[in-house]
Amino acid sequence: MRGITFEQLLKRAEEFEKRLEQYYAEIRDRTTDPGVKLLTYYLSRHRRHLEQATEGISPDRMEHIGMVRLRFDLPFDPEQDFLPLDTPPESVGSRQLLDAAVRYDMQLIDLYKRILAEGVGPEAETFIESLVRLEEKDVVMLKKMIAMDYF
Repeated sequence: MRGITFEQLLKRAEEFEKRLEQYYAEIRDRTTDPGVKLLTYYLSRHRRHLEQATEGISPDRMEHIGMVRLRFDLPFDPEQDFLPLDTPPESVGSRQLLDAAVRYDMQLIDLYKRILAEGVGPEAETFIESLVRLEEKDVVMLKKMIAMDYF
């Protein structure tokens, strides 16, 4: 028996990102640093990546992709590695947020590549590859912000 569907893995990420969005809102409300506040707006839009990837894909096709079963339940617990969640919102710095966002994007890229290695079929493969590209672009942007000490 196979482990888990692609949709179930995406739900895990979606649930985490909803909690993360609430945490960013708390930071925005409690920080006195305008750079951190601006950064939280940027990072809270992260959840739109899945929406971007699904644009133009019919709901039936998306349902079909979501039902792809993987051989094993792939380990994916982003909350465990997202260190700022343990930090009081008013104490979070921009570098800490950026580093955590890069780690999370890298976790997603790794997850998507492990799914691709399962041999998910051409339709799901195309969709998952688009998710990898979106996350890789985001990592580049975040790393540029870190390098430029933008916030």
